[in-house]
Amino acid sequence: MNKGTHRLLALGILPIVALLVIVGAAGAAPKGGVTVDLKVAQSEFRASEDVLVTVTLSNRTKQPARILKWLTPTDGVDASLFTVTRNGQAVAYTGAQVKRPAATDSDYLVLQAGASVSHVVDLGDVYDFTGTGRYEISYNVSSYDLFDRKGTPGKGKEALASDTISVKAAGRAGKGKPPGPGGGGGPGPGQNAFSACTTAQQSALGAARTQATAYAADAVGYLGANNQGPRYTTWFGSYASGRYSTVKSHFNAISNAMQNAGITFDCSSKQNVYAYVYPTRPYTIYLGKVYWTAPATGTDSQAGTLIHEMSHFTNVAGTDDVVYGQAGARSLAINNPDAAITNADSHEYFAENTPEQN
Repeated sequence: MNKGTHRLLALGILPIVALLVIVGAAGAAPKGGVTVDLKVAQSEFRASEDVLVTVTLSNRTKQPARILKWLTPTDGVDASLFTVTRNGQAVAYTGAQVKRPAATDSDYLVLQAGASVSHVVDLGDVYDFTGTGRYEISYNVSSYDLFDRKGTPGKGKEALASDTISVKAAGRAGKGKPPGPGGGGGPGPGQNAFSACTTAQQSALGAARTQATAYAADAVGYLGANNQGPRYTTWFGSYASGRYSTVKSHFNAISNAMQNAGITFDCSSKQNVYAYVYPTRPYTIYLGKVYWTAPATGTDSQAGTLIHEMSHFTNVAGTDDVVYGQAGARSLAINNPDAAITNADSHEYFAENTPEQN
């Protein structure tokens, strides 16, 4: 996938525009905190110029700090790491939304005491810079395991947030990502198309879509009957009519898309992830290496992954990746049901319904 422009820079090359501080749960970060700086080389960008921002993470403690890599630009940007507005209006994230396995030791960046690391990000690769105006930009990430993978969602989110920098930018054409099938040449309604998929992969994906369609229809039936049993509360938390209505509308849209959308499956990715999509570009789903080791049905299955990914599309449910894994999703439902109804894995686990609940 297009990771965006990034590289390690020596400190001090560009002037500091804003100094950021750690914000988070008590004890989440090492004593003294981790900071992040945003730097730009210029305050105004022509349409022909990349909107380059340097992100510098610094460990100002006397002990190593561990930071979840996918919430930094270490391996490029494939999550919404920034808050961006244009003339006061929110700017859409146009990069990838990824279903990942639970974090392991190798998913953490180890920043030694007193050390810093910098990366350059071309924001035009992953945010909508098609309009001319003044852009306000801040680094803004949060997660239940941002600093410590042994932490639990019940202990609250950890966050790394910034002051805001301001630049002027002329509008430019959208960049980078391949168009979805709606741009012409894609599959017809309810049909599948494949890119770089073997015959065996095509067969597996066809079966997965059929099962995902059944999962979604079952979820619609459960919610339509106004069931409020443990199947609902386990994944979405205590009942509230507004939240229930939101989940119901999500699954109506997911079910409709699973049945009727023309879906393109792209098997070219070598990423160590289940799958990913570009939320503003329905309905292309990219399958990663982990997908092909997943079971056909059940927890974190091939069929369930399609539910997860379909929920990300902004014209379907527009979900986010708040937490990954069943343990995290259960804790999220207890501690923050408002976030649970926006979490893609929560939708997947409700649809898979393993272990089975009513």
